[in-house]
Amino acid sequence: MRNLETENAGRYAYAASIDAQRRNNNNRSHYTSAQIRCALSVRDLIDTAFSYSNLYINYRQKFIAIKAECARKKDALAHEVIELFKTSGYDVVSTPQGLIVRISK
Repeated sequence: MRNLETENAGRYAYAASIDAQRRNNNNRSHYTSAQIRCALSVRDLIDTAFSYSNLYINYRQKFIAIKAECARKKDALAHEVIELFKTSGYDVVSTPQGLIVRISK
């Protein structure tokens, strides 16, 4: 897993949130239904193997990101799920905010 250094949006957090929602909605139309189903499957696997405070899917221009905020492993199954993502060619990234699985376009 890689670590990303990110900064807090501070007083611009609300505007950043609205802009992120707009970009997410616009980018979703660039993915096929099969790619969207794949992202939903990844989300379900994360839900099975991890405890988290929030879980959501972001549709980016070059990849789909499934983010689990404050992710904590439930049991040994979590390690197997991460290995499954890696062998499937997904990028698994650890940030201070949580776990992100990226599915390339």
